[in-house]
Amino acid sequence: MALTSNQIMTMCQRGFGDNPYIESIQELSGGTFNATYLVTFADQLKVILRVSPPQAADIPWDEALLLRREHSMQPFFAPVATLMPKTLLVDFTHQLVDRDYMFQTFIEGERWDNVMDKLTFAENNILWDQFANLLKQIHDVRGETFGLSLPGFQFTRWSHTVIDHLEHTLQFAKDNQIEVPDLAPILDVVRAHPQWLDDIQIPRLLHGDLWLFNLLIKRGENGPSIVGILDADRSWWGDPMADWTMFILAHAEKEEGHSRFWQAYGQPDDTAGSRFRATVYDAMYAGRAFVWAVQHKDEETVARAKGTLREVVEILPTLL
Repeated sequence: MALTSNQIMTMCQRGFGDNPYIESIQELSGGTFNATYLVTFADQLKVILRVSPPQAADIPWDEALLLRREHSMQPFFAPVATLMPKTLLVDFTHQLVDRDYMFQTFIEGERWDNVMDKLTFAENNILWDQFANLLKQIHDVRGETFGLSLPGFQFTRWSHTVIDHLEHTLQFAKDNQIEVPDLAPILDVVRAHPQWLDDIQIPRLLHGDLWLFNLLIKRGENGPSIVGILDADRSWWGDPMADWTMFILAHAEKEEGHSRFWQAYGQPDDTAGSRFRATVYDAMYAGRAFVWAVQHKDEETVARAKGTLREVVEILPTLL
């Protein structure tokens, strides 16, 4: 639901004074959850306004209060803070609009996914190296508990976190009259063998949504460089190999840049435990993707998610 110009003006007054001289307001496309606006003031200052949707029963459990999650997690992204938007105002009072919102600094740059095909092979390799090194810096940050930065979603054991994720996915699907194929028996296996997951004992910072569309780049005489890391609202604590980036790398159409990423990041372990965990993470993301795709009538994603879940339920017992 788009905001009116009057609403945005009122929000700008709260953030920037009684008489902000606004030159333009542009709603930005590409997001899947929050509404995002580029606000340009008369002095050419540009800021980003991000607004959550109204709270509703049909919002998935893992997408509730995303801006609050991002705000609470922001201090832990200190190693890459120079590349992340700075928060100018956070307003969770719902006094002006019945939605959470925040103003952030605007980062000038191009989305990597929009210009990837215009870059040379060597230029993209530079960016894959940078991407891997930035994600490694994020994953090197240690936390105190696993899970989301929300009450009721924090755990001392990694197995409890993963089990809770699978249980919530099944419950949300049930509440919305959606049957997720094969996920219940996968959950049974995980419950019966938590030790494989509990080999992960140190919570690490996970971005949760880091891919080419959330990386801004600039092109210069010395080659391209990543200048912005966006949308950390899905960040959480867990096993780095459970970060969404790793799921995409495993399942996206393979390209040269992926191997370049792993060279810079470091090859993941290849043990019985790591193979079990990776397979469980496949089910975790595929189950959530299946529910989303059914709700949004995305038949292609429904088919892919079903195929992944079918593979997991067949493979998982062989890894014990």
